[in-house]
Amino acid sequence: MPNLGIKYGLTVRRKYLAAWKKLKKKRACPKCGSKTFARSNNGIWECGKCGYRVTGDAYEP
Repeated sequence: MPNLGIKYGLTVRRKYLAAWKKLKKKRACPKCGSKTFARSNNGIWECGKCGYRVTGDAYEP
């Protein structure tokens, strides 16, 4: 996780950490089941193995 330091306050750092954990969580592809399903752009999720693309939220598909 990128270090925010004490500049931003505890509440902001906790919210950022929760969003960062959601974004970096390992996910399975809905089509092939591979664990290479990740975000390619903001709101676009793509499987690295089969190339399946789906749109979703910014931090979760």
